[in-house]
Amino acid sequence: MTVGGLYFLARTIDKTRAILAGTQGEYKVAPGISGYLFDDLGITEEQFTQAVRNAQSDDDVVAWLHAHTDRSKYPEINEKLVTRRLRDAEHRATFVDRYPILNERPDLWNWFEIFDLDDEWMFRPENLDKPGAAKTVVTSPL
Repeated sequence: MTVGGLYFLARTIDKTRAILAGTQGEYKVAPGISGYLFDDLGITEEQFTQAVRNAQSDDDVVAWLHAHTDRSKYPEINEKLVTRRLRDAEHRATFVDRYPILNERPDLWNWFEIFDLDDEWMFRPENLDKPGAAKTVVTSPL
């Protein structure tokens, strides 16, 4: 899913809001995929953070981004993001503690697949007490 024509923008906005509110936990904006997004867009994390701070909604952030970046580059940026992978076994080993799903899924190398499955893994009730799991599990009412 894209927001404003970019993959990972929604997650980057959410992480930035959490940082501004002091509720980000282990999450960071850069370095990482969001940092690559900023680099490719030609903006800094500080500029983006200020835009999020001033915004009332995601639409406001998108409007700021569209006014300050070259939208013709978005398809190329998206392609780079969706194909970004762990480089090798050594690189992968540095992320196993942060993304425990990598222990269960040795076939995972693409970052977007890792994020999706890790988000699911961290909220499973059976993982509640494991390192890397959410502190609480959200259940839907019956």
